[in-house]
Amino acid sequence: MARIPHRADNLHSRIVRLIRILLPISALALLSTTFLLARRVNPEDAIPIAEVDVSERARERQLTMPRFTGVSREGTSFDLSARVARPDAGDPRRMSADAMELVLSDPAGGRAQVRSDHGHVDTATRQVELDGAVRIETSTGYRMDTDRIEGTLGRLDVVAPGEVTGDGPLGTFRAGAFRIDEDATGAVRMVFTDGVNLLYRPPT
Repeated sequence: MARIPHRADNLHSRIVRLIRILLPISALALLSTTFLLARRVNPEDAIPIAEVDVSERARERQLTMPRFTGVSREGTSFDLSARVARPDAGDPRRMSADAMELVLSDPAGGRAQVRSDHGHVDTATRQVELDGAVRIETSTGYRMDTDRIEGTLGRLDVVAPGEVTGDGPLGTFRAGAFRIDEDATGAVRMVFTDGVNLLYRPPT
């Protein structure tokens, strides 16, 4: 027996055909609206680029936490380090450095520690220069401040050419200059010169 089409079936078919027509048209309309409403790009709104000389950065070389160790002729060991060092373009064995630290240890157990803000070192000749708030501390209890020290580590001879102030077991003192070198036995010694003023503080 043949099925008689129902009115609801005809309505459903018409709705399906209508949707098939409207959906692609709606999609095209939305796509067109997206392009029409897109904001024009303003070149001035671009993220600014930092003005960096790339070639200069490429040429710049630096060493992080470098360390140079050795022993002097008389047996004093030295340990020279820095936070960062920049080799010289003409001779990479010569460097400028920041936050330098020099530790001297003699065979008898004496120890001196020197810190500075800046400095220079020549690893070929073992010449050193430390400047900018130089602080010297020794294992014998002395603490000294000066502006600059310079000298050689191969044959230990380091000089502070300017005024030195400090304190130690004997009291506070001031000197026009001082030297760190070695005696005949290889022991590190400090020699104060150019007028020494000492305010003696008796031990308690």
